[in-house]
Amino acid sequence: MGGFAAVRGLIAGFVLSAATPVVAELYINEIFYGIGNNGFEARDEFIELRGAPGMPLDNYFLLFIESEDNATHTGGAGKIDNIFDLTGVTMGSNGFLAIRQGGDGIGSGPSQYSVVPGATDLINTGTGPGYGSGATSTIGAEDDFNEGVIENGGFTAMLIRNLGDPVTNRPTIAFDLDVGNDGLDVPTGREGWEILDAIGIHSEPREAVFGRTYAPITFGFEAIGDRVVIPGAGLATANPGLEPGGEYVGLKYEIEYIARWGNSTGQTAADWHISNLTDNPGSGSEGAPLDWRQSFTGEHGDLASNDDSVPPSQPTTAQGKLESNQSVPYGTKLLTNIGGPNYLTGDYNHDGYVDAADYTVWRDTSGETGTESAHPDADHNHDFMVNGDDYTIWSGAYGAPNGSAPAPTAAVPEPAALALLAAGWLGGVARKRG
Repeated sequence: MGGFAAVRGLIAGFVLSAATPVVAELYINEIFYGIGNNGFEARDEFIELRGAPGMPLDNYFLLFIESEDNATHTGGAGKIDNIFDLTGVTMGSNGFLAIRQGGDGIGSGPSQYSVVPGATDLINTGTGPGYGSGATSTIGAEDDFNEGVIENGGFTAMLIRNLGDPVTNRPTIAFDLDVGNDGLDVPTGREGWEILDAIGIHSEPREAVFGRTYAPITFGFEAIGDRVVIPGAGLATANPGLEPGGEYVGLKYEIEYIARWGNSTGQTAADWHISNLTDNPGSGSEGAPLDWRQSFTGEHGDLASNDDSVPPSQPTTAQGKLESNQSVPYGTKLLTNIGGPNYLTGDYNHDGYVDAADYTVWRDTSGETGTESAHPDADHNHDFMVNGDDYTIWSGAYGAPNGSAPAPTAAVPEPAALALLAAGWLGGVARKRG
């Protein structure tokens, strides 16, 4: 049995590999998979990486490793299910890389998402569905069943660099990193590899009961200790297998969207947005394939306004639970910036950080109202108004995602001083209403 704890390096608080400065600038940034509702699994999945602009990715690989196991630990955990070979690819000039699907050639065309200018945009144009697989993929994708999609159930997404022989030491489908299903056999996955980033996921109920992941942080449905009925095995206690030092978070909802929280770089629950998305019109969505919204566990019709100018309601405890570990409001449109920084509450200029520049956006648009089709950038409680509530959101999130905001390019008041400005703004609003 191996473990990350044996190797000090890249990921603070959970050791993965000895890292150079270049290696430290490459992250799994966003994954949308297991598409439901009216989407197409071979068209609407996508993957996004974030790193140093122009960085060459020869001998870098993104792997999806099976996590499903059973009570006797003879399941497939540890075997490589999907490989994305990034050799020959460079990161975009903006520091992002998008990997998209080509459709299935039958009922769906290729991916229709727009990608931010400057990002490297890989889209499969081979004969295989989705990402393609092997000879049918033009983007270096390969999977165990040649389906061109990511495993719907549990997995560890692992970003590695092969420092060994580029042929004999490269990852291969079904290679087992965990013979015995008791933890990584080699702390770096395999001799001659470096693990740069990793996240574990148990997407659906019951997967975490016996499952095993190989990452510093893992998310799933059940909480540790939950008693669960497993078909064919009876009543069992959720006890997911983790690497030494690994953290597990039970969310009580299914998962199909994984994203770094803005431009986060850490390996805690706070560094990730783990969610479930919907294209249900009750959320305000215009439908797949482009308009995916923050979902919740209840009935969408209970929250629907059926009016473009009126936001959907937010769920009460009795109605259901937001399927977001970051409490992103129901109906928030999330897939608007593929190839760029992810959604981050309080990040009104969409640069991946909550800093003084976002105050400027709030200040310049305060008092504006919007609709589903014309949503204000500085409205992050999704009430279609830019007001003092959005200032409070911004000030509370200031410095996210990594604890300190980058220095502004121009002199802009910090939160303490801005509180006085906000008080003046609110007083002005009160006088206008009076």
